[in-house]
Amino acid sequence: MILVGQYDSPYVRRVAITLHHTGIPFTRNPISVFGDAEAMAKINPVVRIPSLVLDDGEVLIDSAAILDHLDE
Repeated sequence: MILVGQYDSPYVRRVAITLHHTGIPFTRNPISVFGDAEAMAKINPVVRIPSLVLDDGEVLIDSAAILDHLDE
């Protein structure tokens, strides 16, 4: 899994904390929506953080939806 976003966002942090707490391995892509909007749009056309790229390539957006998925 790849968590996309910078830790200055509380939404990115809450997903990262959940991943750490549950022991789910992940890497982080610290691109910025403001500085790297084009790169972010390639990952998530809505250009929102956080985005979580799953191992199968599916991309989840919105921290609440990501947390729901991780809770399953």
